[in-house]
Amino acid sequence: MIDRRRLVYGLACALGTKALAQVPGHAYRIAFFGFTAKNSAEDDRVVAAFVNRLAELGFAQSRNLTIDWRYAEGRNERYAEFATEMRDKGVELIVTGSATAAQAVVDAGGSIPVVTFGINDPLRTGLIASFAHPGGQVTGMSNFTDDLVAKRIELLKIAVPTVTRIAFARCPECSRLSGLSSASLDAAFERYRESARSLGIALFSLPINAADDFPAAIAAIGREQADAVLLSPNQINAKLRDDWVAFEAAHRIPLMVDYRGFGCLLSYGPDYAAMFRRVAEMSVQILNGAKPGDLPLEQPTKVEFIINLKVAKAMGLTIPRSALLRADEVIS
Repeated sequence: MIDRRRLVYGLACALGTKALAQVPGHAYRIAFFGFTAKNSAEDDRVVAAFVNRLAELGFAQSRNLTIDWRYAEGRNERYAEFATEMRDKGVELIVTGSATAAQAVVDAGGSIPVVTFGINDPLRTGLIASFAHPGGQVTGMSNFTDDLVAKRIELLKIAVPTVTRIAFARCPECSRLSGLSSASLDAAFERYRESARSLGIALFSLPINAADDFPAAIAAIGREQADAVLLSPNQINAKLRDDWVAFEAAHRIPLMVDYRGFGCLLSYGPDYAAMFRRVAEMSVQILNGAKPGDLPLEQPTKVEFIINLKVAKAMGLTIPRSALLRADEVIS
């Protein structure tokens, strides 16, 4: 049974804290470091979830909030440029989904709080001291990519049983720039390869450290005779979205991604709209005076498996009923 007195008291405290902490007449300024300015309809929905939640909590762009939108477009060096720019502008908070960008903000000096919406391993990068007590200037949400790789491989095999060789398109340089060591990256890949091997699948690494690496990566897929591709969620693959979608359609090689808005055959990953609403709430806590190091870094509570039958039909694929029954949503 809900204790209504405690509920009312909690709501009153939350509202009171907001009213007391927000400075009347103050023009707040934050920055958003995204991957690419070329948005899909799903991208627009996710970003709207963030902006609308900010407004619901008293921070509206048309009234008391300015958001500086910056996009790296596949160029990792731009994050350092953005970080320096925002430090000099005196923004009050930066939101980003890239550990590379978060590290650039830290390296730029100052103490601008960073709220993330999907960096993979902030603990091993040194961006946080612990999930419960981050301790520095970074908090937000982690997308626990490492934990989901094995499941993505499993679901790919269920959806396309003929798959035997998967190319894992990843950006080792992105990870290194975020603070991860080459040894830790190699160890993680060996774990992924063992998971694939247990399903009778050969997994090989396909490094794409810059958008210009895409042609060479496609050539490698051909040489290795891969019959599926698993995309790591990172800023380079995000920039290459249109290229990957065109590749899947032209070569009829299925892709598994982390995000339904990518437009590929399969996706398995967090509900990003829900994540962005939560990121907005954490951002408001910081704008209202909370320290990022005191706010636990959270993980998403909902993960979605999406099958796009439109793509399957165009590729001439029949998805087994067993896979369709496991999907959270089937796009037809």
